[in-house]
Amino acid sequence: MQLHFHGYEWAGDGRLLAKESERRPVEGGGFRLSELPPLMTGWWLLRPPAQVRGTWAAPADAVEWLAGRYEEHTPGGDPWLPIEARRQCAVEQLAGASDVVRSRWVSDNRWSGHYVIVCPNKVWPQFSCPMR
Repeated sequence: MQLHFHGYEWAGDGRLLAKESERRPVEGGGFRLSELPPLMTGWWLLRPPAQVRGTWAAPADAVEWLAGRYEEHTPGGDPWLPIEARRQCAVEQLAGASDVVRSRWVSDNRWSGHYVIVCPNKVWPQFSCPMR
């Protein structure tokens, strides 16, 4: 299967991230239908196809989506790392078959996370593509 990339996102009350049973693929934990981000990035591939926000063949296209989503939830960017440096780093990571995560607290209780997951995933090769 040709390497490609799936985008996922979650924004909400960060206190919900404590619901680990929904964030781990264990029997009876509600993981599969949960919208909460999994504890491991590759576990996104175990979620239903409806949770995929986009699929791309080229790292640069996936990074464009990621940058747009991150900018929407982080107006003005991050003072620690300029957006262009973030973009370049993300393209290199995806080209090297590594997942990319852009997440942060956007207020006292609000968490915003955006994820681009490599598929097939080198860390989790047993997981099939969610779009098949």
